[in-house]
Amino acid sequence: MLWLGVTLFSSAGSDFLRALELRDECDQYYNGGQFFQAMSFFRLIAVFLLPSVSSVFAEQILEGYSVVRGKDYAFEIKAPRNWVLDNEAGKDQGINLVFYPTGTSWGTSKAVIYVRVRTKGGAIRTIPDQVNDTLRNLRERGSPKVSVKHVKTLTTQDASKAEIYYFAGDKFGNFEAAAYIQAKDSIHFITVSAQDQDSFRQAIPAFHAVVTSYENLVKPPPAESRAANES
Repeated sequence: MLWLGVTLFSSAGSDFLRALELRDECDQYYNGGQFFQAMSFFRLIAVFLLPSVSSVFAEQILEGYSVVRGKDYAFEIKAPRNWVLDNEAGKDQGINLVFYPTGTSWGTSKAVIYVRVRTKGGAIRTIPDQVNDTLRNLRERGSPKVSVKHVKTLTTQDASKAEIYYFAGDKFGNFEAAAYIQAKDSIHFITVSAQDQDSFRQAIPAFHAVVTSYENLVKPPPAESRAANES
């Protein structure tokens, strides 16, 4: 059983770190609508991945930051500039933390970002395991031609590596990119979903900012990690 808690804080909002870096990839992989994935479908997948969720007080904070806590994990993540952090709107889909632009909502925005956690176990031990499991679920739920492509690796605030994937060929026609971060006992997801290509391109800097703001609060310092490996 999986437990997920979110603590929210006000902040001045994060800068857009290397804000335009992913836009070229968007044009390359999504030109002509070749690469896309449905926001609504992946919200359904989130329910499958998170069968039991425990949340804290509902709150919506402009340009805030949060600490996501669970069994054997805790990480901090920041909302991008001019985006709202909301820990209530995605609960029905099994998602405790979502982001959307100011002036919109989780239900009405053409682009959203959300965060999930999956505990490692059974056949799911690595990021490739999780990506393959997502593909399997998509194909079983009506998108037999869906495919995935690894785009690049981003470095986060704590020097973790976030693997960026684009998905293609589902039946809905929306656009999606997902960042996967491998932790000791879990895999952390940051996903951006958009209803059209323009909204996707506009959301990429915000997605990039959220991914690079990630900081694992239980990750040992580099010196401690080296000592553990040497012992």
